[in-house]
Amino acid sequence: MRAMVLRAFGGPEVLELAEVPTPEPGPGEVRVRVHAASINRLDIEFRQTGFGFAGPDFPFPHVGGADAAGVVDAVGEGVRSVRPGERVVVFTFVSCGRCAHCLARWPENTCLDYQLLGIQRWGGYGEYVVVPERNVVPLPDAVSFEQATCLPVSYVTAWHGLVNRCAVGPGDRVVVMGATSATGLAGVQIARARGARVVGVGRSAWKLERLAEYADGAVSLGDEAWPARVRELLGGQATVVFDTLGTVTWAHLPDLLDRGARVAVCGRSSGVELQTNVLWLYRNVTTVFFYLSGQRRDLEALVASVARGQVVPVIDRVFPLEELAAAQTEVTEGRTFGKVVVRV
Repeated sequence: MRAMVLRAFGGPEVLELAEVPTPEPGPGEVRVRVHAASINRLDIEFRQTGFGFAGPDFPFPHVGGADAAGVVDAVGEGVRSVRPGERVVVFTFVSCGRCAHCLARWPENTCLDYQLLGIQRWGGYGEYVVVPERNVVPLPDAVSFEQATCLPVSYVTAWHGLVNRCAVGPGDRVVVMGATSATGLAGVQIARARGARVVGVGRSAWKLERLAEYADGAVSLGDEAWPARVRELLGGQATVVFDTLGTVTWAHLPDLLDRGARVAVCGRSSGVELQTNVLWLYRNVTTVFFYLSGQRRDLEALVASVARGQVVPVIDRVFPLEELAAAQTEVTEGRTFGKVVVRV
C-alpha cells in the first residue's frame, strides 16, 4: 500500500511516500480502506520526537495519523458487527481488552495498556489501517469522510469534557481557553450547539477574528484585563471552563468561575505547572476533571450530531497524501484555522 512513512523522528523532511506491506486483519480485527485522515498536534509532536511514546528500539518504519475514516475492506475471524463495504470512522484510543480495567468493563479510556492509532500502531496516513472491531463507528451517508476524520481526536476530546463530564446545556456560561486551536474551536462549537453562551480566549489576532463567527465573544490573552472582558461578554462568571492551555488558566480561576462551576482540563500548551488555591477550589468548584482522551460513545454521539447538522467540523484545507509534510508545516506555523484534512 501507499503510505507516508517515518524511518526516523525529526522535521517534516523525514516523511517519505513509500510502498509498504498492506496490513492483514487478525481475529476480531477490521481493515479499513482509508479515504481521509486529519492532522493533530499529537501527530506532529510524535513525528518530531516520539512524544514520550517511543524508546530507542522503536520499530521503524512507521505510519502515523491518529484520525482516519473510510470503508471496511476486510474483516478477521469472529467479526460480527461490521461488514466489508460499510462506511466507518476509526476511534483513536485502542484499549487492550486484557488488563484489570478492561476485564472489569471500565471505560476504554481507563485502559492500563492502551495504544493510540498512529502512535503505538500504524495509523491513517496510509491506504489501509487495521484496528479491533470495537474501534470502528458506523458512518451515515450524511457525514463525509472529510468531516468524519476531524472527529476522533479534537472533537471527541471536546465532547468528552463538555458533554460527558460537565453536562453543558442551556443556561451555562462557558469559557474556552485556547479556543483558536482545533480542539478549542471544537469546544466552542459543541458548547454553542448544546445551548450555552460561549466566549473563547486565545492569542492569534486573525484567528480570534475568525472565532467570532462561532462564539458569543472572543478575547485576547494579550489584554491584561482579559478575565474581566470574559465576564462582561458572558454576562457573569463562567459556570464551565474548558481548558486546553494549562498554567495560564489556573492562575485566574477565581476571576473566571461562578460558584458551583465545572472545569475540564485536556491541554498544557501554556505550561504544565498549575498554581491555585485548593481550599478555594474545594469551596467553589463542583467538578475538576483532567483527561487524555474521550470514549467511543463520544464519537458515536458526535457522528449523530454532525449528521443532524448540529455540529459542522471546520475544515481549513484538504491536502493530498503526498503533501502531508507541507500540510503539517502549515499547522505547525499557525497558518490554519480548524482542521487540516489529508485525502488518501
